[in-house]
Amino acid sequence: MSKICISNIQKFCVYDGPGIRTVVFFMGCPLRCKWCQNPENFYHDPVVMFDELKCTGCGICIERCRNHAISRGTSGGILLDRRLCTSCGECVLHCRQQAREVCGKIMSLEEVYEEVMKDEVFFRNTGGGITLSGGECTLFPEYVSVLLSKVKMRGIHTAVETCGFCELEALEEIEPYVDLFLYDIKLITPDLHKKWTGQDNDKIRANLEHLLGNGREVVIRIPLVAGVNDGDEFREILDYLKGLREIRNIHILPFHQLGSSKYRLSGQDYEMEEWGECPVKIVDQCALMAENEGFKVNVGGWNL
Repeated sequence: MSKICISNIQKFCVYDGPGIRTVVFFMGCPLRCKWCQNPENFYHDPVVMFDELKCTGCGICIERCRNHAISRGTSGGILLDRRLCTSCGECVLHCRQQAREVCGKIMSLEEVYEEVMKDEVFFRNTGGGITLSGGECTLFPEYVSVLLSKVKMRGIHTAVETCGFCELEALEEIEPYVDLFLYDIKLITPDLHKKWTGQDNDKIRANLEHLLGNGREVVIRIPLVAGVNDGDEFREILDYLKGLREIRNIHILPFHQLGSSKYRLSGQDYEMEEWGECPVKIVDQCALMAENEGFKVNVGGWNL
């Protein structure tokens, strides 16, 4: 697989592994977590982000769209039919109000490698490196394994953020080139996991146990959503992790609404728009619960 759709390459990150890091966001994900703050990465291909609040209804985009995906509604507003849109970017080029942008770029492995290695001096000075995120990069094991092997040949630290929902063969292909897995455990009760993410967690648990059995370095990340996986469910997660004696580090990631507007921009429904951000009191309670079980806890991920 020579080319993949990348939604963003984010520089100077300090929450996605040790040191200063460059994070590569892959598009495409097998889960549909209701609280996801990167819903643009549900798509596998570039997607037009349309902000109707900026749109003045001038209609130039209608004239320029070669696929007839843009039209004027009965109330005069501009409509985008995403079934017809190919994200060619023609409407973006001619939008005077900058109400549109294309999220995602098809990039070769060499293009991504050259871009991330521009930050090599920061990696070496801080013990940082690159982190592959998304979306879910394990969907593309051939691409990922070659990219990470090239980075590791330069002596640069590599990390993968993963939901763990992938075929074992994909995991086995990339794991020799990964120094650190940042591994999500969102819920532990199977029916709750399927309700909130769209999939059960059998593969996720099996893959985690596989990595630990092979001696891989794993940090567990728990996206904490009040009313979803706090309380008894959080206790169940801890009980499961206690049975995996190799797990010592847990990162608690409190739910927030910073990416909620992306649902509207990418034409997707967002069920948790009115859901409150995770209260500090609940975060503190869960962190203390984990610490009392002997885990080393970090709230929010690494912070240089």
